[in-house]
Amino acid sequence: MALFTDALVQEIAALVCQRYRELGMALGEPELPAGQRWLDERSSLWQELDLLIRIANGEYARIRATRDDIQRAEAALYHLRDLLLGNTLRSKASFPADFWRTDIGVLVSRVRWWVSVDDLITISNAAALAFGENTQANRMRIGRAIESGLLEWIPDPSVANPQQNKRVFRSQVERLGAQRRLLEE
Repeated sequence: MALFTDALVQEIAALVCQRYRELGMALGEPELPAGQRWLDERSSLWQELDLLIRIANGEYARIRATRDDIQRAEAALYHLRDLLLGNTLRSKASFPADFWRTDIGVLVSRVRWWVSVDDLITISNAAALAFGENTQANRMRIGRAIESGLLEWIPDPSVANPQQNKRVFRSQVERLGAQRRLLEE
């Protein structure tokens, strides 16, 4: 398992700063003076990224985590997602498939698993849960729900085959199944 370091914090900070500069230029705001640090260890973003890295590196055992620990990690994860995918319209956006092969993607995947391990299920289980049975047609329906943004997916870091490593949230699949049943009535 690859261990993440502060270099990843700096990489994420550089992405956020680049977006900040682009927005600032569009608004006519002056740039920060050269040499001024964008992110230091006292900033909330640094502290959140440090927490996410420690979780991804296995420094926090999930079994010993309190509800507050899990909520803090989930809030930090959502904040990072909003910074990376955020747009001015606040419309929903998802990570592209290639994202999950980057260090940041692996970090997000590991932390998401740490936070939501009890809520993530396979595509086959999702097909059976939402549509009553695990058939090829129902797995394809789940795949289309993922592609259309109805279901959020996370890669399983323990499965190397990209055709078999997608996991979806049980709660979202249950909602999808309930919506389907409502439409059939």
